[in-house]
Amino acid sequence: MPSRSDDAHPDAAPADAGAGDLSGDADSDRVGELGRFDAGWVDAAQAAIARATAREVAVHQAYDRARNVLRAGARRRALVGPARERFRSPGRADAFAGASTPALAWGLPLSRRGDLLAVISPTASAITPLIRQTLAPHPIVVASYDEEERIRRVCDPRQRFVVLSVHVPEPQHEAIVDYARRNPTLGIARVVP
Repeated sequence: MPSRSDDAHPDAAPADAGAGDLSGDADSDRVGELGRFDAGWVDAAQAAIARATAREVAVHQAYDRARNVLRAGARRRALVGPARERFRSPGRADAFAGASTPALAWGLPLSRRGDLLAVISPTASAITPLIRQTLAPHPIVVASYDEEERIRRVCDPRQRFVVLSVHVPEPQHEAIVDYARRNPTLGIARVVP
């Protein structure tokens, strides 16, 4: 005849003792019939969480990088017209903006008859000591005082700046995502699943 729980010996542990208790015996790392978890499962779950977190961080970094690149392009395009107007000869439209170049920290050269007049919005993080020397004799055209301060920190102390007030449109989400997908960054956007 099966015994009832009130017939059990007072010192005996109930049959399901330790089912949720993980601090007890050495076998608590192994899965039991009553729901204890396996250390391997925990390691796998933690690894999956770490991979998911790394992927999410990488996606946000790629998105931020794409947004910054598109903002810089929009800022440079917005500055071209006012900068050409500012540096032209009186009565002539003879100042021309060239293509962005790494030799000028991705800034746009503004020139007249082959002479460099100014550099439009170079990227502060791309300014090396050699580029710093190249930029020193020419004014840098920027769209805000924040941009000026960011670039000033890495330029020659005597560097001249021209701040032009322009409206810089914020890039749209779809354009940012499209740019991030078309231009993956090796250390950032490529995450092993």
